[in-house]
Amino acid sequence: MGNPLAVVEYVEEIYAYYRENENSGCISLNYMAHQFDINYQMRAILIDWLIEVHCKFKLMEETLFLTINLIDRFLECRAVVRKKLQLVGVIAILLACKYEEVSVLVVEDMVLITDEAYTKKEFLDMVTDFSLHFPRILNKI
Repeated sequence: MGNPLAVVEYVEEIYAYYRENENSGCISLNYMAHQFDINYQMRAILIDWLIEVHCKFKLMEETLFLTINLIDRFLECRAVVRKKLQLVGVIAILLACKYEEVSVLVVEDMVLITDEAYTKKEFLDMVTDFSLHFPRILNKI
């Protein structure tokens, strides 16, 4: 209450706005149905690997949550071939770092962590396919 930066007088309005927009950003429960080359198990393997990457770089929990959210949003909108699924994951963690971390990962780190499976150009081409306009979830998971 005593912190002027907390804008206490606007808290109710801010939360109402977020709640109103939160539903528009929900991901369909069966979004993987339109994927022809990947399935939920492959997604799970990708997430497990990203958790290891997340731990290796000692990133914040919010970065991991945002990474998974970005992956799901991307997979809901775009069909991805099996060969590019890991690329989607590393792009998502790169972008999530830009939002959440003080010191961010760079493309060169991701090229190395993927064992040079993708080139820097492939990373840059894939980044343009991501949409980062989404309401932030307020409730803790």
